[in-house]
Amino acid sequence: MERDLLSTLLHVTRMRLLQDYPAQIATCLDVLSDEEIWWRPNEQANAVANLVLHLAGSNRFYLEQVVGGRDVGRDRAAEFTARGGCSKAQLVELWEHARRAAEGVLETIQPSQLAQTTDRTGKVTTYAQILLHVTHHNAAHMGQIVWITKMLHPGALDDLWMKQAGR
Repeated sequence: MERDLLSTLLHVTRMRLLQDYPAQIATCLDVLSDEEIWWRPNEQANAVANLVLHLAGSNRFYLEQVVGGRDVGRDRAAEFTARGGCSKAQLVELWEHARRAAEGVLETIQPSQLAQTTDRTGKVTTYAQILLHVTHHNAAHMGQIVWITKMLHPGALDDLWMKQAGR
């Protein structure tokens, strides 16, 4: 099947948000303990748990609420102010719930819809712009999660990009 620009963007977005990034983050969470998910080098830095809470909240907001039109009741500030309160198992469950919600939305979008606009972000934005924002946002915070995990467990994530493909 030959792909045009919009179908390629949608395909890559689905691969990154539903497979690649979640698998890499899950690999990091597998390595970290309940205590380590809340570790931070200083009080101004984010812990892995804060980053996962933030990505889950952001993904649900942009995909379920902005694209899908369902209010998710997000509390963005709470994603960063949390200093515990959930175990690794609960965090993994929350992350997987957000991934399934993203899947529900991304599987219904058609390439022809990517040029459509919405003002649910507070400004007029195309769905394509939203998908690009979400994928880049996930990549940036996933990099932080990987870096923290590598700091706490040197060598544990060697060849992460190849390991996650086998998940």
